[in-house]
Amino acid sequence: MTWEENVKNPLILKNYDLFRESGILNFVEALQEDNKAQDSLLEEAYEIIRQESIEEVIDLIIEFLSDKFIPSKLTFILNEGIMVNRIKILSYENMKSVETDAEIRSLEGMERFFRNHSGTTSFLILENELSNSENMDTFRRFNPEIVVPVLGISGLYGVILFAPKVLGEEYSAKEIAYIDRLMHFTSIAIQNTIHYEHSVKDPKTNLYNHNFFIHRVNEQIARSSRIRTPFSIIIMDIDKFKKFNDSYGHLAGDEVIISLAKVLYKTIREGDILSRFGGEEFTVLLPYAGRKEACLASERFRKAIEDMETDYQGTILKVTVSLGIASYNYLENLDENNLLKRADTALYQSKKTGRNKSSFYKSGLLQHAEGFEKE
Repeated sequence: MTWEENVKNPLILKNYDLFRESGILNFVEALQEDNKAQDSLLEEAYEIIRQESIEEVIDLIIEFLSDKFIPSKLTFILNEGIMVNRIKILSYENMKSVETDAEIRSLEGMERFFRNHSGTTSFLILENELSNSENMDTFRRFNPEIVVPVLGISGLYGVILFAPKVLGEEYSAKEIAYIDRLMHFTSIAIQNTIHYEHSVKDPKTNLYNHNFFIHRVNEQIARSSRIRTPFSIIIMDIDKFKKFNDSYGHLAGDEVIISLAKVLYKTIREGDILSRFGGEEFTVLLPYAGRKEACLASERFRKAIEDMETDYQGTILKVTVSLGIASYNYLENLDENNLLKRADTALYQSKKTGRNKSSFYKSGLLQHAEGFEKE
C-alpha cells in the first residue's frame, strides 16, 4: 500500500496533526523523494550502460547532469589505448563541446593516488598530493573542483573533471552524492567501451583489426545475397616496405604506418570499414560499391598516400602503395576467402606491373583501375 493510500486511513487522519508535529510526515516524504531519485538513477544507469561508444555515453551524461545542475566546465581525460597511451581529452563549457589544445601524454603517475581515492574527490586533495605531477598544469586549465577517476581491471582509464557550477554555488552534499553514483556507472560504461574498442582495433593505428574486418565482410555477404546489391573490397600493401625498414629503421616504419592510417581514415566514406590486415597491409570494405565506385575509391587512396609526407626526426619520408580490388556478385555465391583471394590476386598484379597502381579483378581478368574508369 502506498503512502497516499495510507494517508486516507481513518486512524492516520484522526492523528494527522500529531504525525505532522512529530516530523514523521516529513520523514516519510523525504523517503519517498529518495526512492524516486534512486529509481531515476537506475533508469539513467541502464541507459548509460547500453551505449556503444564513449561519445554516446558522454552525450547522455551531459543530458542527465543538465537536469540537475550545470558545471561551468566538464572535462573527460581518457586513455583509449589500454596497452599503449592514447589520451583523448573531451572538454565542455556550459555543457557545450569546445575544442582544446591541451595535451596529456600519460596518466600512469596518478594511478596510486586514485587507488586510495577511488570515488569523487576534491581537486585540492589531488593537487596537494601530486603537486609535482607533470599533468597538474594541464588539469588547472580546466578549473576543476571535483575529480572522478575511471578505474578498472587494467588500471586508470581516465579522469573526469568538474569545474564550479555556472551560478557559482557550491556543490551540495546531495549533488556530490549524485555525481559519485552516476560516475560509478559511467566508469563501467567507459571501461566496457574501451575494452570493446581494444578487442576489435589495432593498438598502433586504431584501425579495425583483421578479425573484425572478416566479420564485417561476412555480414556484408549475407546482406548483399539477401537484398542483391554489390559491394567491394580493396587490399593494399606498402611498396618495398622491407627495403624501407632496412634503410630507415623499424621506428621510422612505424611512423609511416601510423601516418598512412590517418590519411586513409580521412579519405574513406562514412560507412566504409578500414582495417590494418597485418604488417604493412591494409584493407577496405566498401558497402554497396560496385566496380566503378571501388576503382575510383582505390585511386583516391593511392593518390592520397602518394602525396603523403611523414616527418621523422627531420627527414621527410614518402611511400607508395599497390592495391587490388574485388567486387562481390551475389550470383557467384563467393565466400570471404575467395573474395579476398581475388583482391590479393589483383594486388599481386599491381606489384608485378610496376607498383603504385590499382588493379581490378574481373571474371578472371585483371584491369588497371585507370582503364576501367574509361569504360
